Amino acid sequence: MINPYSPPSLAPEINQDPRELARARLSRPATALIIMASVHSVFVTIVLVSNAFAFASGNFHFDNAIDTVLASLQLISLILIAIGGAKMAFLESLLWARLGAVLACIPFLSPFIVLGIPFGIWSLILLINPSHHAFFPTGKN
Repeated sequence: MINPYSPPSLAPEINQDPRELARARLSRPATALIIMASVHSVFVTIVLVSNAFAFASGNFHFDNAIDTVLASLQLISLILIAIGGAKMAFLESLLWARLGAVLACIPFLSPFIVLGIPFGIWSLILLINPSHHAFFPTGKN
């Protein structure tokens, strides 16, 4: 008889699919990268839109040009991080997952400047594990 009030077992099931275990392990840092990149991209887009309004109104200065270039680079990086996180979460592309993780490790391209670095390192550590490579499609990713 099973006690309904007992805590759930923390040990994984013996017959659990290894692909699902890998997906569960990789989905945690992937979700963090997707969420952080998505939220931070909103703030970067606000900077770009405000600089566009400054350009249209004639108040565009050299500082605005530097901000626009840096914000554009960061927005492209955030989009690639989010795509890499999605590819990692669904075990679709090892190449894109690694690209997103590496970009998350670069300061000022990482979500929230440096907050994404630990999640990028966590992702890279999991992606380096050869046991996870078997679950990604082979060939051109």
